[in-house]
Order: sequence, then structure tokens, then C-alpha cells
Amino acid sequence: MTNYILKPINECTYSLKINGEYNIYLYKLIKKFIKVSNLDYETGSIYFCAENVIQLKDLIKNNSLSHNKCIKLIYDLSNQILYLKKLGYSFYGFDINDILVIDDIFMFCSPQYLLPLVNDSIIFYTPIKQPYFSNPELYNLTTLPSEISYKCCYYSLGTLVIYCLLNAYIKGFKKKEGLEELEEIEKVIQPLYNTKIYWFIKRCLYSNINKRELLLI
Repeated sequence: MTNYILKPINECTYSLKINGEYNIYLYKLIKKFIKVSNLDYETGSIYFCAENVIQLKDLIKNNSLSHNKCIKLIYDLSNQILYLKKLGYSFYGFDINDILVIDDIFMFCSPQYLLPLVNDSIIFYTPIKQPYFSNPELYNLTTLPSEISYKCCYYSLGTLVIYCLLNAYIKGFKKKEGLEELEEIEKVIQPLYNTKIYWFIKRCLYSNINKRELLLI
């Protein structure tokens, strides 16, 4: 299930209608990163030109993404997360359905895990649906209201990259990460050792949320 409706208008034009309370910020995001021909406020749809549009889940249905494709995914989604922060919003997790590939651009298109920031924190007032690509902070939420740093989504992005590149799923641990959990993660990502993506993932998956970074060098 998705929070958006994508329709082809002709060979190279698509309409995208995003449902959700904060959809206007996703429209701003899309307009920032791809060329948009029109935003129809009456229908709540955005129009853009593209040669090919596919859901990320369909792109990786049969095979994992190549190393270079994952580099592009990291670059695109990291920039979008940082742009949303400038707008005062952040994701707290992701599902594979939330991302479209518009030509060669990976694009967030669902606001289902998007919330406003208050002093760089996300505040939860009601129970939430756990994202597929979650993080330890969400699993450790036991009281409401509660707040966590916007950097919780860095962990979610790291696990999404692992899934796309290695076909492996890392679940956010319910307890504070200990030696066994860290060793398990290390074992999964070992095939990437000494690559840019390996160190990017390591920075995303720090158990100390304040040390997490979106840095690919």
C-alpha cells in the first residue's frame, strides 16, 4: 500500500498525487530535485516529465542494486533528508514503497513517516506504525509523548542501503546495542569492507544517535 497515486499521462508525462497531512512538503521536495511542469492545487497533483518511473521495490525485485546505483541512492536520499530538515521536517523511518526512481533519481514520494521537527527532535504524541526500515529509538519508545532526534532516520537509511545492496534486513534492536548486536551487523556488512558504502553504513548505524552522520567519502 502506498500514500501516493502515480499515473502516466502520455509517453513522457506523469501525474503524482501524494496523500497525507504533510504532502505539501513532499511536493516542495520533488520540485527541488526534479523538473516539474505543473502543480495543480485543485487536484492536489504534481506533473513532471520522465522517460521511466518505477518503484524502488520493483527495481530490486529480482536483484540487488549495483554498487554504483547504491551510491546514487545514498546521494539522492541523503540530500533530500537534509533539505527536509531545512524545511523543519524529518522522516522517522521508511518503507520500500516510499521511494520512486524517476529516471535516475531516487525520490521520496510518501509522507507516511514524516513529522515536523521541534528543536531538531521528532515528538510522538500517539502510537505509531513501525516502519519496515526502523531504528532502535523507535523500538525503545515506551511512553507518550516522547521525543527522539531527527537522526533516527539515518539508521533507517543505513538499513535500507544494506537491504538494497546485500538483500539483508537489519532490524532496529529493542535494547541498547551490545557486543553481540554490533558483531551481527558487522558480519552482514563485511562483504563491503573498505568501500565508501561500508563506512557510510557504519556512520549511520552508530548506537549513539548523536554520532550518526550522512557522510559518503
